[in-house]
Amino acid sequence: MAGLLAACEEADRTGDRRGARELLDDWAAPGIDLAAGSVCAWAGPEPVAYAVTRAREHADPVHEMVLDLAVHPAHRTRDVLAQLLARCRRTADRRHRERFGDGTPLELHTRTHGHQRWLAEALDAAGHRRARGYRGMRIDLAAHTPAHTSAHTPVHTPATAPVLPPGSVLVPFEDRHDAALLTARNAIFAGHPGSVPMTPGTWRHAVTGSPYFSPGSSFLLLSADGRQVLCYLLTTEYPTTGADSAGGGRELYLANAGTRPDLHGRGLYRAVITHTLAHAKRLGYRWAVLDVDDTNTMAVGGFYERLGARTIRTWTGHVLDVTGAADRTAGTPSAAPPARPGAAERRRGGG
Repeated sequence: MAGLLAACEEADRTGDRRGARELLDDWAAPGIDLAAGSVCAWAGPEPVAYAVTRAREHADPVHEMVLDLAVHPAHRTRDVLAQLLARCRRTADRRHRERFGDGTPLELHTRTHGHQRWLAEALDAAGHRRARGYRGMRIDLAAHTPAHTSAHTPVHTPATAPVLPPGSVLVPFEDRHDAALLTARNAIFAGHPGSVPMTPGTWRHAVTGSPYFSPGSSFLLLSADGRQVLCYLLTTEYPTTGADSAGGGRELYLANAGTRPDLHGRGLYRAVITHTLAHAKRLGYRWAVLDVDDTNTMAVGGFYERLGARTIRTWTGHVLDVTGAADRTAGTPSAAPPARPGAAERRRGGG
């Protein structure tokens, strides 16, 4: 499978350099069942396509199942893509009914890189709608200063310095803060589109227990008594995006961030991210990389550009209403025989 992804990356240039280790880690995530929730196509002894579904732990009120798929460039025909996506829909529907029954709506979510026009068009043809856009951005830490400006960036000086709560303290992540951090994350993202509460097991696997998590470069703003997380920024570093990445040099990925809603607009996130970037620069990182939702108010307002960030890639989120698709196709012969069961939250900074 790693060889299949390497062939896809050579053609698509999406930045997906996952090797065998990264794939095994991804597929060990809660909600993934390779035996019951994946599809794989072979040409002789070689895999030429795969698709993996990841079920969510909660439906609030819609179950948003995630789809990760890859198709070898030599096999991206209209028929192969149509059959693969049809099988994915049936696999997702079956897994959903086993987990939630028939009464909960199901949506199937996937993303396409700006270079993956072939996949975006196949998803369009299969009834997936283009829901929202995302941007991958990169900050050159060699040129970064706390008040970074450039010839291409208008000067926007904040009217006031961040107003931090009295007694609050900015600290690097430690395991003793993990429970409070998860509590803060779930409270910050409650009611956020596409977000559901994370359990300790899922949180640990996906975030603070990940082998790529960088605790020493992840920072929390704690309340005066040290018991509450007011704002946070968590980072990761992937070994496959180091010196061989575009431009060379180590990359620190700004993976997860949030600010308590009642503290928005006071510059807390600005203080935390500025501290994190300065720390990363001291450690020798060349780049800080992040992904932002185009509907994020801070992204729309140019917050990240004022930090020196530049867009280096774009993504589109695609959504299939599986319940509606099933209703529309009821009684209609399928385009392929039944499948044999066999990768939005990033930041909610608030200023």
